[in-house]
Amino acid sequence: MFQYGFVICIIYQTMNSKTLDHLLIAITVLLDICFIATAIVVAYWVRFESGWTPEVLALHKGGSPPLDDYFRLIPLMAIIWLMTLKALKLYRPESNATFSGFWMLCKAAGISLIATLAALFFIYHHDAYSRWVMLLATGFSLVGLFLGRWVLYRFRQSIHAQGMGVNRLAIVGNYDVRVEKFINVLNTKADSGYEVVGIIGETAINSQQPVVNKGEIGVTNPSHNLLPENQLQSLGKSSDILELVRKHRLDTLFIVSPTVPNDTILQILHACEGIPVQINVLPELSEFIRDSRNTITFFEEIPVLQLRETPMQGGRGIVKRLIDIVLSASALIALSPLMLTIAITIRLTSPGKAIFRQERVGRGGTRFKIYKFRSMQVDAEEKVGHVWAKSDDPRQTRLGKFLRRWSLDELPQFFNVLKGDMSLVGPRPEMSGLIDTFRESIPHYLARQRVKSGMTGWAQVNGLRGNTSLEARISYDRYYIENWSLALDIKIILKTLWAIKKGSR
Repeated sequence: MFQYGFVICIIYQTMNSKTLDHLLIAITVLLDICFIATAIVVAYWVRFESGWTPEVLALHKGGSPPLDDYFRLIPLMAIIWLMTLKALKLYRPESNATFSGFWMLCKAAGISLIATLAALFFIYHHDAYSRWVMLLATGFSLVGLFLGRWVLYRFRQSIHAQGMGVNRLAIVGNYDVRVEKFINVLNTKADSGYEVVGIIGETAINSQQPVVNKGEIGVTNPSHNLLPENQLQSLGKSSDILELVRKHRLDTLFIVSPTVPNDTILQILHACEGIPVQINVLPELSEFIRDSRNTITFFEEIPVLQLRETPMQGGRGIVKRLIDIVLSASALIALSPLMLTIAITIRLTSPGKAIFRQERVGRGGTRFKIYKFRSMQVDAEEKVGHVWAKSDDPRQTRLGKFLRRWSLDELPQFFNVLKGDMSLVGPRPEMSGLIDTFRESIPHYLARQRVKSGMTGWAQVNGLRGNTSLEARISYDRYYIENWSLALDIKIILKTLWAIKKGSR
């Protein structure tokens, strides 16, 4: 019993809105695959074994075809369904079991049926598949997918009711009509998963401002000290935004414009550049910005301008992490003989440990120990401190020079990827001793910390590796973050392998 309570406590402390969304998306995908596979088997049974299908309507004549032939359809139908659901944005966390959600599933079912029949014509044109099975399987899949989403929706509601997986948001600016309207919308959607932590401004909330019952907003958290009683908590001033975001574990900021000056908004964006927090603006209609990089959405009837979203989230973020786990584990297994040989050779040719550990800074400013094969002398940093290595660095050992040329010194970083400290692809992690210097001298330097660091990145495959122009590297890193896709990751991995083959990376 104690162990069960301890596990629940750990889950409560670590489960945030993004973690819950990722978990539910992954479960939704798995359930969808199971429902689609089951639907094909059930449709086969209804058509050929149950005797329920009138023979006058059956297009298939003769004996029952082998069930194994229909097993081959499962991967095809699953891929078509998943692609269609993804294209119709039915894997977004906010998608639920509403009438509009069911209507979108009906559209997905129609598209998937047509695409499946077309694929059968071109791929399995030598085999005769029952159109009744295809039609029944589509209908059963539709029902299964909707029920699965309804169950997960109810599960999400119950999780939110326990205070887990909520999106912790704060309002930046003065309390006005738009904020009151925004709060009222949240009042009517108690299961929305949003928890309004408080308001951030230049002055504390006074007693003459409208009273907002915190217990009616999102998920109640009795631990908050409200100022005054039953009002929104005043978190502090916007000048301390970075500290406030970290202290209160905020996921989203809603900036009330124009009560917050443009200079302050820019300062907030700059201060939060290195942490994964979503920033939205509650604008007046006259302030809508026609910029393709900014997204105007509607929270019920309230217009919201999204200045910046948290990158690499949702289903694609889960796929990216799965790719990291599978490829890093496979690489460690396949390269283990080579890595053992390198470690032994390092110990035999120079004094000191084979593995070099150094503190680096990754996503959100998190510090971690990066692993590398030691390519320099043991006391290489004692005399010069944290500096970038040069191609002809005199601190290198003879073996180390060879390892660095072929990037073999970085093989232990697969352990960092497997642990989750890093990703296969992303901006290279910087030494902790250089962060403060770079953040002051390089504009938008901390933007690279919005995502996980990588073993290789867009800057590296474009020749910006090691002691090269930092401004250019930041430019390439920002391009990667703003244009990230799984296809871009694959392209970078392939270019990295090609560069290693030529010995130029």
